[in-house]
Amino acid sequence: MKDLVSLPKIIIAGGTGFLGQLLAQSLIKDGYDVVLLSRNVSQRAVLGRLVLWNGESIDDWIEELEGSWALINLTGRSIDCRHTASNRQEILDSRIKSTRVLCEALHQCKRPPTVWLNASSMALYGQCIGDEGAHDENSPIIKSGFLEEITVAWEDEFFKFNSPNVRQVAMRISFILGRSSGAFPLLKKLASFGLGGQQGSGRQWMSWLHEDDWVGIVRFLLEKEDITGPVNLASPIPVKNKDFMRILRNHFAPLRMGLPAPSFGVWIGCFLLGSAPELALQSRRVTSTVLEDKKYSFIYSSLNGAIGSLTE
Repeated sequence: MKDLVSLPKIIIAGGTGFLGQLLAQSLIKDGYDVVLLSRNVSQRAVLGRLVLWNGESIDDWIEELEGSWALINLTGRSIDCRHTASNRQEILDSRIKSTRVLCEALHQCKRPPTVWLNASSMALYGQCIGDEGAHDENSPIIKSGFLEEITVAWEDEFFKFNSPNVRQVAMRISFILGRSSGAFPLLKKLASFGLGGQQGSGRQWMSWLHEDDWVGIVRFLLEKEDITGPVNLASPIPVKNKDFMRILRNHFAPLRMGLPAPSFGVWIGCFLLGSAPELALQSRRVTSTVLEDKKYSFIYSSLNGAIGSLTE
């Protein structure tokens, strides 16, 4: 572990959400000074020191960057919404503007953080059709599709910043299995109500990551000074939707049974919930060659073990 005296401060932009708070809890426990850049500094029951920012312009928050060890940017409007024209613009703007202003701020710093981790998405690989091999960090980038285009634009903005003094990593994040937040609690509830059957054809691939490995990998990336560029944050064993839902039922469903949801049913359900059906129906099969080569040891590589841990 790094010397906490020489590297005391970590900045998390957008750190009051699900993923940011998981990180903050782990880092604060080990003695780091965790600063959360947030639009709402009146929030209670959050872990970390809140500092006001609007994600668009430089203000007093830039002082927190001076002399800090690491910057982690998780800012971005959730994609779990109806993808209307206005929502699409907000999803794009929230990612591009926040990343751009952080670039500008780092250029102004005399002592910028030594490492910058920026959130990204596995969507830029496009869909995995049938049983074609998994995508890794060396796979070609796809620019056709809303989520693909946004992710490409997001990373382009991030890598416009170029400084020999700041190591940059784009974290291409998969579906995070969380105990109390994110999409997993809803899936768990559906299974417990007997609605945990496959979604759509069930043949679409799902790349996933346990919340403990989310924290573990981020801390691994902070420490490993020889890792730069894009990294896929996904377990080494993606599964098909039908298998994901079967394992979910085994843990949570009465009699381990569940009604399937055909594609039109998913579309109707997502419309009623104000969500995006493509999040459930698109096929993403992603693994990480970088994490394998650098010897990251997964806490949960098996989906059965990962979901089993979330029953506690």
